[in-house]
Amino acid sequence: MRITSLLLALTAVARSADPSVPHIHSGAFKQYQHAKPSKYGLSAGRVPKSERMKKPVVIIKTLPERRGLQRSMMVQDVAVPPDVVWQLLLDFPKYPNFIHGLQHCKPYGRRRTLTGGRRECAAYTIKAFGFSVSYYLDHVYEPLKQSMTWTLDYTKRSDLFDSVGYWYVEETPLGSRVYYSQDTLLPPWIPGPIRKAFASVAMKSATGKLEPSCLKLYAARERKGPLGGLKLPGPLGRRLPAAPAAASDEPPARGALLTPRRGAVVGAAVGYGLGRLCG
Repeated sequence: MRITSLLLALTAVARSADPSVPHIHSGAFKQYQHAKPSKYGLSAGRVPKSERMKKPVVIIKTLPERRGLQRSMMVQDVAVPPDVVWQLLLDFPKYPNFIHGLQHCKPYGRRRTLTGGRRECAAYTIKAFGFSVSYYLDHVYEPLKQSMTWTLDYTKRSDLFDSVGYWYVEETPLGSRVYYSQDTLLPPWIPGPIRKAFASVAMKSATGKLEPSCLKLYAARERKGPLGGLKLPGPLGRRLPAAPAAASDEPPARGALLTPRRGAVVGAAVGYGLGRLCG
């Protein structure tokens, strides 16, 4: 038993994440595209967009392409507009606030894409079952495609053998429908039984607090009002669902985004914004 533990420890040290050297390969898995969720078998079943899903759909399955390769998928309705969801998903330094077990997420290498999107890398460290796994992801957000994909940053060595994934957010009458899929192969020095449990825990950690975190963010934005420094979501004047209160927060103000009392203020804000764009 001691010899096995020692070998595992030596393997972990020999193959630990290192940003100064490239990864052991330049991409082993098929990358996700900025496509509709149906391309990847993601579906809310028979629940139309006009109705709210009673609970998230979560699927974890083993893929036949490589031993130990697992795909985690999720579809979830969130009672906030899409831009609030993206505000949360693009704020990488705050990921540890809503992803349990994530020790840190430090972005680097941010730049714009030719299509007006955003490309940004980030260094992650997550702990579970006594193991610490560090890795580097390269994210590409394309707002016109309503999606963000990621792969490992292959210019740096990660503990993960490989990881590719995908977020897709579409607008619904009740807020947003969020799709998530990720293919990941954990390092060989993590024992097999723990790998399966690790995938389940990681999935719950990544998506379990998604809606509460979005609701909290939306409530804070509503309290700030239209001059809080954030753009107005959706078409001007569109009514948005009131943000339900999180368990530990005071209830946010209900009502439409544009109310009679706030109409003049919003009009001034919109006029100012258009003036900035045209000036």
